[in-house]
Amino acid sequence: MDFMAFNQFVMLLWKNFTLKRRQYINSLFEVLTAAVFPILILISCSIRNINIFGPRYYNPIPVSDLPSFLKNPQEWELIYVPSNINAINEIIENTKRNLNISIRVHGFHAESEFETYLKYDYRSRNVLAAIVFDNDFNNINDSLPLQVKYHLRFVRKQRTFLPTQAGWKTEFLFPNLPTFRPRNPEDNDGGSPGYIREGFLAVQHALDKAIMQYHGYRAAQKLFDGISVLVQRFPHPAYSRDLLLEIISVQFPLMFIFMFSSIVLSIMRNLVLEKEKRLKEYQLIIGIKNWMIWTSYFLTVFLFYIIIIALIFVLLFAKASF
Repeated sequence: MDFMAFNQFVMLLWKNFTLKRRQYINSLFEVLTAAVFPILILISCSIRNINIFGPRYYNPIPVSDLPSFLKNPQEWELIYVPSNINAINEIIENTKRNLNISIRVHGFHAESEFETYLKYDYRSRNVLAAIVFDNDFNNINDSLPLQVKYHLRFVRKQRTFLPTQAGWKTEFLFPNLPTFRPRNPEDNDGGSPGYIREGFLAVQHALDKAIMQYHGYRAAQKLFDGISVLVQRFPHPAYSRDLLLEIISVQFPLMFIFMFSSIVLSIMRNLVLEKEKRLKEYQLIIGIKNWMIWTSYFLTVFLFYIIIIALIFVLLFAKASF
């Protein structure tokens, strides 16, 4: 950059800052708009009430507990795939016996047949679960391998929760908004997504028990005769609940947009005004480069942003003694 170009660039900066200084009311409004949200946060923090809860202890629950909606078990179905293997049929009968209810059992040769049944048969609304074995079988008399692969299929929307809470959320490892308090703190069974209330653990336990009985009948039967399997949530230490922090954590990005929206609108207004007055064309005619014009805009706005961000930083993080 030669001396002439440098003088032109300095002139553009002087022009931008002079216009900014003359529009002191707008500049003051922009600063106050950006500062109003941090000030509201500080006022809310000074009057907030932080509640202490816990510690939380939870009671054990039998893993074989069945869902509350199974009032008439004979009206419900337990589906399994495939149904043309003797070993699978034996395991499903033992699973039904382990559930200790008179539920109907319905088998399909292939998973695609089961999906067709779900789509087009009205009776499928009473399907409790589907057990799909993933092992490869060559003929009807094949035995079940020691390494059993299966998956359980339950309804997409749970039957014991409100529609707003429905969904198994298997795509998430952690909640969208993690908190320091336990999830569903009032529920001994863990609440949503309802692996106990929906019967998932009961079916899984009965099936695993049937598989063990198949491979080692006498020893497995003797083992299960002497034990009861319970599940229990881990206790949680005492925790604080700050409602203000929970609200701000969700609304903070939107607050930042509002904080700087007035500045963005002011920049757009100035650009449109110069375009309307043809000031930019005049500057280009007298030899000022296009990049100088945009760089001067950037530095002017950037310095103004630095001042506002420093003010917000002081309001939010500087320690004050009252």
